[in-house]
Amino acid sequence: MPARRMVIVAGPPGAGKSSVFPLTDFADHVFNADDRAAALNAGSYESISLAIRTAVNREFEEFVHANIRSGTSFAIETTLRSTITFEQARIARQHGFRVVMVYVALETVEEHIERVKRRAVRGGHSASETTLRRIHASSLANLPLALNPARSRIEFIRIYDNSGPEGRPSLALESHRGRVVRLAAQFPQWLQRALHWTDRDLDRHRTELARGLDLGR
Repeated sequence: MPARRMVIVAGPPGAGKSSVFPLTDFADHVFNADDRAAALNAGSYESISLAIRTAVNREFEEFVHANIRSGTSFAIETTLRSTITFEQARIARQHGFRVVMVYVALETVEEHIERVKRRAVRGGHSASETTLRRIHASSLANLPLALNPARSRIEFIRIYDNSGPEGRPSLALESHRGRVVRLAAQFPQWLQRALHWTDRDLDRHRTELARGLDLGR
């Protein structure tokens, strides 16, 4: 019997979550809060009221808990601006789910802001620069916690750098149950800063990874 899965696609606004990692690639039951808010706003991503966002947040919570109760695999998208995702992951794990995260970001917050502006011109969702900077900072601050399965309850994480041409993200780091199993040869500086790794830390992880590969031969 296939394992029940909770898949989390995360990253700051403008990272390319929806375009490069559509939720329907991971599960049949999905929830994208921005898309749902637009649906309740006559199909528009602009000028979405606080009342609609509040209603969507309630729907989001109910969607997660309903699928956990029914034992149905599902996928959600989040900016990871708060730690509520980790609480949801904890509950899912208690109900026998495997919890997986795909995280994607760009090299600088300015790149994120620029991509959100371009998306808004095409009719997509947007936010003020102040809000985007705040969400970006909160998301990256929560990333080290996500990599700690004892605290986040997330078992498998892949982190991608999408700073190159849009639609072609590169895998920067992969972690299984808190153990790094893959690192990019060109490790993104934004990720090194987010994880608070020094160059020595990065070298140590590379050495441990190489040693593990040698032992497995």
